[in-house]
Amino acid sequence: MTYKHDAKPEVLRIEELIHNVKSGDIKLPKFQRPFVWKKEDILALLDSIYKRYPIGSILLWLTKEKLASERRIGDLEINERPEEYPTNYLLDGQQRLSTLCGALYWNGSDPKSMWNISFDLDKETFIYPDGEDKVEYFPLNKLLGTFDFINQCKRFEGHPKKEKFEENSRRLLESIKDYKIAAVIIGDMTVNEVAPIFERINSTGRRLTMVDLMRAATWSGEFDLSYAIDSVRNALSLKNFEGVAEIEILRNISSVNGYGFNKEDINKLRDLSSGVLQESAEKCKSAYEHAVDFLTGELPITSNVYLPYSLQLTFLVDFFNICPTPTINQRNQLQRWFWKVAFSRYFASFNTAQITLDLKQMRDFAREEVDELLITKPVDYEKFINEDFRLNKASSKTFALLLAQNKPKSLLDGTSINTSKALAIINRHEYHHIFPKAFLKSSGISNIDLHANICLLNMGNNRTISDSRPSVYFKKLENLLGENLEEVLLSNFINIDAYQAALEEDYDKFIKIRSSLIIEESMKLVGDN
Repeated sequence: MTYKHDAKPEVLRIEELIHNVKSGDIKLPKFQRPFVWKKEDILALLDSIYKRYPIGSILLWLTKEKLASERRIGDLEINERPEEYPTNYLLDGQQRLSTLCGALYWNGSDPKSMWNISFDLDKETFIYPDGEDKVEYFPLNKLLGTFDFINQCKRFEGHPKKEKFEENSRRLLESIKDYKIAAVIIGDMTVNEVAPIFERINSTGRRLTMVDLMRAATWSGEFDLSYAIDSVRNALSLKNFEGVAEIEILRNISSVNGYGFNKEDINKLRDLSSGVLQESAEKCKSAYEHAVDFLTGELPITSNVYLPYSLQLTFLVDFFNICPTPTINQRNQLQRWFWKVAFSRYFASFNTAQITLDLKQMRDFAREEVDELLITKPVDYEKFINEDFRLNKASSKTFALLLAQNKPKSLLDGTSINTSKALAIINRHEYHHIFPKAFLKSSGISNIDLHANICLLNMGNNRTISDSRPSVYFKKLENLLGENLEEVLLSNFINIDAYQAALEEDYDKFIKIRSSLIIEESMKLVGDN
């Protein structure tokens, strides 16, 4: 293939294409989605080729850029091309070429492989043989090798349908070897220029992420961004933080080099050597470990799913990269910063300029050049407490953390609630409507899901209370706990006045009193008191 600037089509035979894949002249860049076709999709493609139906064109990008690419397609190991050669990266046609390579070059090791495909010479259909070895089943991985083809045809000797099988074998071979596909080849473009082309023609509509592009742009034999990200996640798995988003880890790999979080800063990583990138990944992992230790040790967080905003962890990682052993004042300030960001919805909307200023402040604070972290956005406490409880919202995650911070005890029997377990995964069954939903609906009350009507409760206890009226189960609690009643109530932000309102089934009064208690505690955490 010749190197081209203009995107012009060439007509290539399938045999030539898959040979180029096998030799490493055509590669699948890492930003491609994984192989997702099902068996029926694979058989349909092969049937279309056999019947000479059109299967569409492919798009190749010919470049001397060395990008991260797949080393295997199916059971096929891809050869490495010398660095001086330009390489064709496949932008469109991955599923089709992967299918053809997988089926025609299958190594035969696993009979259950999706590439164990045969052609029924009698019925002229492509099948999965499922362990059957009939004479008329022609394995596709025996098709292109001359000796394999001849030996396979020898099996027809003496068979009454020998002539039919031989004819259909030749037809099968010709259909594969002679089938032509239009290949559009583009060149002289950077990975950023190619990205929108890939996105435009990608049939799934999947847009390339910043991680996809940087995975390709920074790859070398010594550095693989995918491995670096997985390394961070694996280090955090013991504390249930392995779900940290890839883009956040990439932002922090950028930030440990002194860059920012935005796209322009992250793009600077492509100019760094593989050694510097590898060192950055290690520093990033260490900073993540310190940040997660802080979150799980000094805040009621036991998994990343309860972070109100992912950027909270991203900023903390930047801090701990600079200052792995903060002072008591710094730790106290970080706690207040966390709560203020969460309660004020500070990261619900943000722009690049603001993030840049916040990052500078965090770095100045880490170096002890400033004594406190300022968040100018005020907290609307009334709005917060009167929101409906939905665990897919940052405000409700914040509320769940607030409940856990108060070390609640069960409103059923007074036992301590395992908040670590409750906050390990998003599970609405760990929460209870203090005034049960059925009771409120029967009373004609609609605002039943307010934060102020929600408490933490172990799942088993939740089922026990179910839809009992508060006047009933609160009275049982009083009889059970005696003088310990007030302690249990206060751990759930319920004082004696609120308790009395619950016994009287006065929902509005109960909500008003409990709301004031929750707001008071919220203000303490933020430092607004």
